[in-house]
Amino acid sequence: MISKKELNLYLLNGYITPNWKLSSKQISDLIKNVEKLISDNKHCRPEQIVCPHMKGGTMGDLKGDTYNYFIKLAYTKEIIQLLTPILGQNIILWGSQVFCKPPKDGMAVPMHQDSHYWPIKPMSTCSVWIAIDKSSKINGCLKVISKSHKENFIHGKSQTGTALNSGIPLKILKDKKIDYIILEPGQLSLLDATLIHGSDANHSTFRRAGIVFRYMNSNSLFDRKHENHHQKDGHEVNYSKRPIWLIKGHSGKNTLVKNIN
Repeated sequence: MISKKELNLYLLNGYITPNWKLSSKQISDLIKNVEKLISDNKHCRPEQIVCPHMKGGTMGDLKGDTYNYFIKLAYTKEIIQLLTPILGQNIILWGSQVFCKPPKDGMAVPMHQDSHYWPIKPMSTCSVWIAIDKSSKINGCLKVISKSHKENFIHGKSQTGTALNSGIPLKILKDKKIDYIILEPGQLSLLDATLIHGSDANHSTFRRAGIVFRYMNSNSLFDRKHENHHQKDGHEVNYSKRPIWLIKGHSGKNTLVKNIN
């Protein structure tokens, strides 16, 4: 569980890197399953393999059986213990993505707020970003603007060659201080849904891979009527029929809720 000091830092800054990390065995299993997932799905850009915890992913086109591993990883006891002081006793898993930036070819992600795109009402999501490889400025690690989760920013059309259709215009961010989240394999970062973040392209010879799980408080609603869209990295976003998973507590008024048990 995160300490009171860590919780206060999360509430203040919009993110933390807890002391806890995956064990050596868990890191080995994660690397093995991510590499199999990528190998089985060469038709996908590896920057955003969406919902690998679901059989077939969001659109039914993800191949392989690694989804069994990823849904179990999302239920890891220690991860849920980290989340509980932030989200409370009623938690739903509603999404996941693998972000793998190949060496010399990894796409940039424009600075943005996830809450701008997401169907959670009211917004109540914590993202758990787990490093698969060493993640540094050299290979395009996460970069964030501390305390930016306290307001909503205008998003505009993003630059070409990036992974998202929209981002926050650079002129708005030019005077903002950027923090870089440096992680070793197995370390993780907890991010508020409204925190401004992004990442640079990977021009290095080192891969930068990570997986993120999206958790919400089930007193909020996963809005099935939220607008669907097509992302520039090639994946479709459709929330109307996506199953979500009850992690602990009750599911509230949410629909299409599954349970691992």
